[in-house]
Amino acid sequence: MGTTVYRATRAQAVQDELRDISVRSLVLAHCVKGARLWVLAQVKGGPQAGTRWIALSLIHTQGQDVAVKRLDESCGPYYYDCPLLYLEMARPPDGPHAGPWREKVRAHHAQAAERRRLRRQAQPGLRVLYGQATYALERPLGRRGWVVTRECDGLSMRMNVRQFAQATRLAPESVASTAATSAPPTTPTTPTTTPHSSEEP
Repeated sequence: MGTTVYRATRAQAVQDELRDISVRSLVLAHCVKGARLWVLAQVKGGPQAGTRWIALSLIHTQGQDVAVKRLDESCGPYYYDCPLLYLEMARPPDGPHAGPWREKVRAHHAQAAERRRLRRQAQPGLRVLYGQATYALERPLGRRGWVVTRECDGLSMRMNVRQFAQATRLAPESVASTAATSAPPTTPTTPTTTPHSSEEP
């Protein structure tokens, strides 16, 4: 469907979407993640009665207006934070796009779980390899990453969350040999000014 623009808050638009879906389907579950409303619904009547399907409503605010666009999984939306439970409860994927989309949703959650695991394991003093250089974690910055020290020159800088996720954790026995061969890293693509250094790895 197209995009509908009207005067409302995001919270009001969420309720409007749920009410509209409820006309023909029973809303079994829903959740809001940023500008995305995920809905698991079950068709009430007709030839597809009992069919469970997944809907995604994109709700963007524009001043005092909202722009709402509703999709379902058959469109293969480019958003993958749908709750995994919805995939388990919905009908089998239908059409050429739903199956690949579900695999991307599962991959998204698997990667998120791995990032959480690595964050829990990360402690000050841990050494990681990023690019061609070795870094030691100094202190966490939450969602902004870590303050790290580059071993080849002792420079302190910030390693953002994306870089930390891509870095290789070094086993204790690998530290000495890797540190000895560390070289300056590649040129940063998006330097960010921090209290520690104007550089990123």
